[in-house]
Amino acid sequence: MSASVETVILKIGGSVITNKDSNRFEIRRDEIGRIASEIGAARAARPMRLVLVHGAGPFGHTMVTNYGIAEGVGVPKGIEGFVRTHNSMQDLNYVLMCILRDKGLLGFPIQPSACIRQKRRELISFDTAIIAGLLDLDDGIVPILYGDMVLDESIGASVVSGDAIVAHLAPALRADRVLMGTDVEGVFEGDPKTDPAAASIPTISAENLDRVMESVRGATTVDVTGGMQKKLIEIRDKLGGIGVKIFDALAPGNVERALLGRQVGTEISLRR
Repeated sequence: MSASVETVILKIGGSVITNKDSNRFEIRRDEIGRIASEIGAARAARPMRLVLVHGAGPFGHTMVTNYGIAEGVGVPKGIEGFVRTHNSMQDLNYVLMCILRDKGLLGFPIQPSACIRQKRRELISFDTAIIAGLLDLDDGIVPILYGDMVLDESIGASVVSGDAIVAHLAPALRADRVLMGTDVEGVFEGDPKTDPAAASIPTISAENLDRVMESVRGATTVDVTGGMQKKLIEIRDKLGGIGVKIFDALAPGNVERALLGRQVGTEISLRR
């Protein structure tokens, strides 16, 4: 492996690969196929070590809400909800992995519940060695992780979001860039889905972060992981030294442009 090859973490939100807004258990196979093709094109033009993390959509959020296990599994049918939610996320991950395979990508699923533990819904242990080992083995391998239910030392089990996975994985792998594909064009002052006048924020720095945090609202759909506001908190607390882009992954060509380092969405650099 060449030392000059950069490491990139690409997060694709559940709102991109599922019908999250309607809370229907539907996978957007065409969108996943398009994104896979764009990943392949970008990697052909610019060699990189790539890790893919994807969100849950209804396959996780709606399951957690329906079973009432957002605060742990100490409720009736809590253990069943824990297991069924994990099974649901594996189903989603398997479909995504198969589509990537059909597009020629060497996706290698990593089960988060097998390598992550939490306490009071906060990630406390993450064995990233196998992910680093896969990347060292060959640049062509794409480790794939996803939001999941994991064991929790204080409440039995809890949700680990894709954003939390990215926030801990990027420093561990010394990632050069983090790309977060969502269903909006970037970060806005307000919610662009409910307020057409919401202004986009092209860049976020240490100087304007506090103001941006005050203006960003939480998720409008069923999202047990906190939406855009929690995403920015994870970036602030864990990824201050790594460049981040938040962009619209539903717009054709944007995933490829982001991977190639071109301007899309909101650029976040908190280096002082």
